[in-house]
Amino acid sequence: MLSQQMTKDFILRQLENLPPDGLVEVAQFIEFLQFQAKQPGKRVRAVRKHVSFGIWADRPEVQDPAGFSQNLRQQIEKRQDA
Repeated sequence: MLSQQMTKDFILRQLENLPPDGLVEVAQFIEFLQFQAKQPGKRVRAVRKHVSFGIWADRPEVQDPAGFSQNLRQQIEKRQDA
């Protein structure tokens, strides 16, 4: 893993190669990260309180939730009637 200073230097070098639109996106993402840092854990608690949280916990085909959801997304993207 890179040290904090090496990471900063790497990011600064990469910024020099971005087009102006890319710089705007980077600035917006930085603002987003700063906002999220001010809201620690808020999203996790909100998700866990949602009524649908855990509804598939007992389903045997959902042993890998990330893989299962990715598969569902791929199936939806391939649908011809949507």
